[in-house]
Amino acid sequence: RNLAYDRGWLGQVTLPCRVVSVGNLTVGGTGKTACVELIAKKLIAIGHRVAVLSRGYGGPRRDHWLRWDADHLTVAGVRPASPQGLADEPQLLARRLPGVPVLVGPRRDRTGERACREFAADVVILDDGFQHRRVQRECDIVLIHARTPFSGWAVLPRGPMREPLSSLSRAHLIIITKADEALETLAALGERLRSFNPDAAFVTAVHEPTGLLEVMTGHLHDPKRLSGLRVGLLSSIGDPQGFEATVKRLHATVLWHHAYPDHHRYQATDWAVLVGNGRRGRPDAIVTTEKDWVRLQPGIGDRGSGIVPLWVLQVQMKVLSGEDALDARLARLCAR
Repeated sequence: RNLAYDRGWLGQVTLPCRVVSVGNLTVGGTGKTACVELIAKKLIAIGHRVAVLSRGYGGPRRDHWLRWDADHLTVAGVRPASPQGLADEPQLLARRLPGVPVLVGPRRDRTGERACREFAADVVILDDGFQHRRVQRECDIVLIHARTPFSGWAVLPRGPMREPLSSLSRAHLIIITKADEALETLAALGERLRSFNPDAAFVTAVHEPTGLLEVMTGHLHDPKRLSGLRVGLLSSIGDPQGFEATVKRLHATVLWHHAYPDHHRYQATDWAVLVGNGRRGRPDAIVTTEKDWVRLQPGIGDRGSGIVPLWVLQVQMKVLSGEDALDARLARLCAR
């Protein structure tokens, strides 16, 4: 398929706006949602009208759009009775980017045209777009987890790689994410990745905890509140080990971690298991991720575990190095 695009056998669609793709080479776990948020905020800060295009994995197949307006989620401009059934990542992006439309659909050439036509977007961001080559883009940003082996993992179905590391030759900008999880091998990994694309700009980043939302009260605490506490973890994300490592770096003791497959749709039985774990060992709190809370909230409301407090750890991407190159690339892209 890549060969067909490289040789022009498959045509690409050019949208009437600038296109930035944020993607990766693996099936998940690089922190892509936080990166899309970062790129969108940078583009908005320099005066652009931004829309996000998502495939909406795990949600309805029909085209729709989300936006966070007046402190609540709207779907096609209407506040839904419940967001249950909608994909988690578009919901989270809408929450984190108030006023920015998130258009969901399998054909991003169509949702991109709609973003320009109905929302006057002059830049669209393809969420998880590196393999979606039908839409032509001016900037391909590829995320690589800092724990990636120098030769990469095996390619699907034997491993989590969608494409081999050699596909980095198509990238304009490479971001090594969660750099604090592999500081000792970071420089060597960077050199290895440069061998595939010496012309790309390189950035390193971490996912920094920014808040701890107490579900029952709605209070937002400093993440340092976890220091010294005994906690249970609940997650259904691409990198559960990274989530657990983050909680431990905040000096909490992890008693147990219920890690479901990525995009798991929570059921009442899952909640019963969690409550049962809350009775065992008596953790001081149960901690989950923002993406998990999007899927949990429709089923449990704001009542928490009923046994111990339920907290949601909020994170954002923080650039450690290469931010000037990132900003310059975005500025140059939109100045054309």
